[in-house]
Amino acid sequence: MALFGRKKSAPFVEADAEKEVAVAEEVDVDAEAEAEAEAEARVEEPAPGLPEAPALDANGLRSVADHVNYLLSLVSPLKPFGMGLLEAWNQVMCEDIDSMINVPPNSTAKVDGYAVVAADLVNADIRELDLVEAAERLAAGSAQSVSVGDVLPRGATAVLPAAFATVADGTVNVVDLVGEGDYVRAAGEHLAVGTRLLSEGDTLNDRAIGMMASAGIDRVLVRPRPRVVVVSSGEELVEPGSQVQHGEDTDSNSFMIAAAARAAGATVFRVAVHSSDPEEIRAAITDQLIRADLLISTTSGRREDYEAVASAMADLGRTDSVDVAMSPGRTQTFGLIGEEGVPMVMLPGNPVSAYVSFQAFVRPLIRRLAGASEHRTVLRAITRTPLRSVLGRTHLLRGQLVTDTNVATVERISDPHAMTELSRSNALIIMGPDVERVGAGEHVLCWPLEEI
Repeated sequence: MALFGRKKSAPFVEADAEKEVAVAEEVDVDAEAEAEAEAEARVEEPAPGLPEAPALDANGLRSVADHVNYLLSLVSPLKPFGMGLLEAWNQVMCEDIDSMINVPPNSTAKVDGYAVVAADLVNADIRELDLVEAAERLAAGSAQSVSVGDVLPRGATAVLPAAFATVADGTVNVVDLVGEGDYVRAAGEHLAVGTRLLSEGDTLNDRAIGMMASAGIDRVLVRPRPRVVVVSSGEELVEPGSQVQHGEDTDSNSFMIAAAARAAGATVFRVAVHSSDPEEIRAAITDQLIRADLLISTTSGRREDYEAVASAMADLGRTDSVDVAMSPGRTQTFGLIGEEGVPMVMLPGNPVSAYVSFQAFVRPLIRRLAGASEHRTVLRAITRTPLRSVLGRTHLLRGQLVTDTNVATVERISDPHAMTELSRSNALIIMGPDVERVGAGEHVLCWPLEEI
C-alpha cells in the first residue's frame, strides 16, 4: 500500500485547478457581498435634528417671544435631591413641608409668677397653695415659682402673676384668680405639628431657612443650582491684569457673563481657551460637558472667532442658528451638545449684544433648569427722554431706572464705551416691535437688572 497516496495525472490536476478557481471566485463574490452588507450596516442613520423651529416673519426673522419659548421647550428642570438647609438656600422646593414639631415645643410662662393648676382656683374659697420646688409634674393644690420664658411643669395649666399672690412660710396666698391658659404661651401656639411651612415651587430664602430650622427640619428636597460653564475663546483675548500687546484686547465679556449667570442663581465656572482654532475650542467644550448643565460661549467681536465656535458646536451636537427680530443681539445660536444634549448658547461678540442676549435668552434657561419661574419683573416707568426704535424689531435699550419716587422714571443711557454704558444701566427699556417712537413723559416698560 502506498504510504503517501497515488500521484495525480495531468487531467486530474487541471480539473481540480478549475474547480478551485471556481470556488475561489464564488468565495470572492460572497466576501464582496458580505463586505457591502457590513458597509451598509455601518452607515449611521442621520443624526436627529432639533425639533421644528418657529416660523419666521416676512423679513426672515424669528420673534423674541418665539425664540425664548423655543429654547425653553428644549430644556428641562434639573432632577431634585435632598440638601441641607444652608446648601439649599435660594433653591426651589420640590416638596411640601409641614412642621415636625410644635413651636414652641413646650408651654412657657409669659410673666413672672407661679405655675398653677387653674382647676384648683375654680373654688373661690381656696386661697392657699403649697409652694414646691421644681418638679416634673405639678400636683394639685401646689404652685411652682417661674420666670418669663420658663417651661411649665407638666400638669400646670396657668401662671399666677406675682402681683396676684403673696408668699409666706412656703404657702402661696392667692389674691386674685386666673383661668385655664392665662399668662401661658402654649406649646404649638406659633406652629402646630403638621402646619404647612412651604409648598412645592416656593423658594427657600434666608427667612424660610430660619422657619424650617425652628420647625425641626434639617434637609429639604430641592433642585440643585444649575452648573454653568462660560467658555471664552479668541486668540487675541488676554486675561485681565496681563500686559496687552498690539492687536490684543482684554477679555471682559466672559467675566461679565459669568457674573450675570451667578446673579441668576447658577454655580459658575469660567474657562478661557485663548485660541480661535475650532479643534481647540471643540476640545475645550468637550472637556466641560461632564460638569455643565449649561454652556455659554463668549468671544471677541471678530467674525472669525464667532464662526470657529459655531463650527465646533455643529460638530458636537444639534444646533439652531437664526436671526431674531431684536436689537442688539440679532444673530443667535443654540445647540444641544454631546450625547447628553447639554444646552449651549453662543453669545454675540459685542459686549452690549452679549449682555442683552443673556438677559433675554440665557437667564430664562438658567431659571428653567433651576425649576424657578422664567418670568421676570416688568415695571412701568415714565421716560425722561424721547426714544426711537425700528418697527418690526424688539429694541432693548440700556436705561437708568429711578424708583424712589411715587412714579418710576427711566432715562436712556448711551456711551461710546460699551462696558461703561452697561455699568451705568440698571434696567433694559423694552421697545416692542410695534413701537417706533415714545415721547418724553410717556410710559414705557422696563426690565430691572437689579433687585428693586
